[in-house]
Amino acid sequence: MRLAIAAVTLAALAAPVSAQSLTGVGVEGNWGCRALIDGTRAGLLTIYAGSYGYASANYGSKASGTGNAEMASNGVTFLDGNMVAGAGITSAILGFDDTGKDVLQLYTVDKNVLTCRPRG
Repeated sequence: MRLAIAAVTLAALAAPVSAQSLTGVGVEGNWGCRALIDGTRAGLLTIYAGSYGYASANYGSKASGTGNAEMASNGVTFLDGNMVAGAGITSAILGFDDTGKDVLQLYTVDKNVLTCRPRG
């Protein structure tokens, strides 16, 4: 019996890691974001333990800074801070692109404005 449990445990450890699990718990992690309007680099987003930090690629952007976030398994709500006050970004939904890789879509009240992908 112990040998069977050990074999199953080793098989599970040797199994390949899925793309979904690379982002940590839900949306936690580091994300590289691009603007949907023109595909240019928009900035870097880090989400961890109920807080976030965003560094815009645009000098002087009011979106750069930190704030609090409420995380869920399929997204995040930005509660305060620079992304909300400076850019109007209030939420993000975790999904997959056409190749099955993680994508975090950031939304204002009206529309999707940024697409973010995990950074290694």
